[in-house]
Amino acid sequence: MKEAVNILHHSQYCPGVPIMASMTNLRTTVALAIAALAGVSAAAGCAADNCYRALFPCPSPSAVSVASAFCATITASGTTATNYPTRATNACGITAGRYISACQCGPTCSYSTSTSTSSLTTSTASACEPPSTSTTSTTPACEATPTSGNLLYGDFECGLTPWTAQVFAPFTSIYGVSVNTPGFTNANSFRTQFLGTPNCATTCTYARLTSPLFPVTPGVKYKYTFATWFDGVSRGFVGTKINDRTGRTVDAVDYPVSKWRLHHVPFQANATENQVSVFLEWLNVESKLDSITFAPLTAYCGNTPPVGMLPDGEFECGIGAWTQQKPDLAATAGVVNLTADSLYTNSFPMGDYAWRVVSPATPNPANQELHVSARIISGAMSVTPGKKYLVYFTSFFSSRTVGSVGVMINNSPIYTRNPNDSVQGTPTFFSPNHIIWTATPGVTSASVKIEALMFGAGTIAIDSVLFVEVNDSVV
Repeated sequence: MKEAVNILHHSQYCPGVPIMASMTNLRTTVALAIAALAGVSAAAGCAADNCYRALFPCPSPSAVSVASAFCATITASGTTATNYPTRATNACGITAGRYISACQCGPTCSYSTSTSTSSLTTSTASACEPPSTSTTSTTPACEATPTSGNLLYGDFECGLTPWTAQVFAPFTSIYGVSVNTPGFTNANSFRTQFLGTPNCATTCTYARLTSPLFPVTPGVKYKYTFATWFDGVSRGFVGTKINDRTGRTVDAVDYPVSKWRLHHVPFQANATENQVSVFLEWLNVESKLDSITFAPLTAYCGNTPPVGMLPDGEFECGIGAWTQQKPDLAATAGVVNLTADSLYTNSFPMGDYAWRVVSPATPNPANQELHVSARIISGAMSVTPGKKYLVYFTSFFSSRTVGSVGVMINNSPIYTRNPNDSVQGTPTFFSPNHIIWTATPGVTSASVKIEALMFGAGTIAIDSVLFVEVNDSVV
């Protein structure tokens, strides 16, 4: 991601937060003594705070478009507009100055690489982030995850080790963080719980989770994944950054309540970065977190991907273990370098490559198989009868009339994505697809088939395909 001004910075809006009590046990709730908070005033000029990050979430191009349109009109008529974007009111409130200040920054996020040097800060003592007790679990280390990546122990199966949790104090009552069940893929997950009435006059950071430093290679592209589960809708958001660069803002209003969802974030180490640390922060939200991974995109080549069991799902090394079939001889299909085609500019792919199908004209159905112009088929993967599995991929459509994508497992249809589906959003963005499949009794292997059903001239592209076992509670 292009380096944005630090949108996690917000200390100027929460002065006077007192020192917190120490966290004695990460599996228990934490009692904190709280003092009064001072008032709030908007900063002059560009304030890249949590109001800004809610107004311009990265990478959410549709939300950025809405926010940009709002910013263009907030003072256009000579009076201040009050039609504040709903997604931002939780962080910005109803004070016009907060929006004007955030609008001064404008959208600063896109999928490109920062060229400036990032500094590492492992603890802060700003007004809204007071001196705090940071606790690292001493539980014996589990097997590192992912085996092919750099980030270790992101499943919390042996407690918090080696992550560091910090809890801040905007409440009058009891709140805290803990490692508990159930997780997204295994037994445990990291959970935040905040009880009581906020004393902070605006949104404050309630908790932060920080990874230890780990090595990266300058210039190499990585993928960062994590899963979230929200207790309630419109309850704030989880923000991430890598070193001092914006990673991803996950807003509770965008996701179903009490359901796990997996997120993917691209990252490219700049010319001077040889180590990084991952930060996650909770603002006005209770949630669970699990399955954090950080690995080079090339780690997804071959038979041991960092996440799940499906080989070559990022297509960074070509078609790999997939089998491609192309019933429509007029169509072209295969793995292509997206950077060579302006069609994919600002389409938010993961890495440089994706599987693509192009129909030069409206297909002749006689040359297709039930409108299928091309398909890819994975090899067989071992599954356990009765267990649930997540099929995840991103889809791109060059227009709303080009066609649709169908998914089968073991030749049985399980899913269809159309460019007009609300969850697709803008067709020309690589948007996520989240499918839960249960292996029925007697089924011990699974093969994923993804088909491009072309109805008109244009392009359909697929990227970031995963197949991973999840807990029985995941829906």
